[in-house]
Amino acid sequence: AVRITHIPTGITASIQDARSQHKNKEKALKLIAARVRDKQREEEERKNSSLRSSLLGGGDRSERIRTYNYPQDRVTDHRCKHTTHGISKLLAGSAEDGLVATFFPILQHMVREEQIAALEKEE
Repeated sequence: AVRITHIPTGITASIQDARSQHKNKEKALKLIAARVRDKQREEEERKNSSLRSSLLGGGDRSERIRTYNYPQDRVTDHRCKHTTHGISKLLAGSAEDGLVATFFPILQHMVREEQIAALEKEE
């Protein structure tokens, strides 16, 4: 019989299938390696799923990003609270007057301010 413990994780495996201690040890090492890989994969999946759920909203109406109001001919980005008129121009626009060109500088400025505030909090 062989009992092996993976010290960093505390995972143990006991094997007493074969009569040979060397064969039991080999089986136990394979079992430990498989269990450690499974544990690492589960932790990675848990971390990724929590990150994914934090990035994706619940689909509530209050989590909207942008509103296109055709009767009033305006587009409002709710992340930066900026409203622009001329929907057809924005949607069909080229690189210099499209949606990205309109809202990206404002959003980029907001991200910079948040990063500065986070750095000031750390200090």
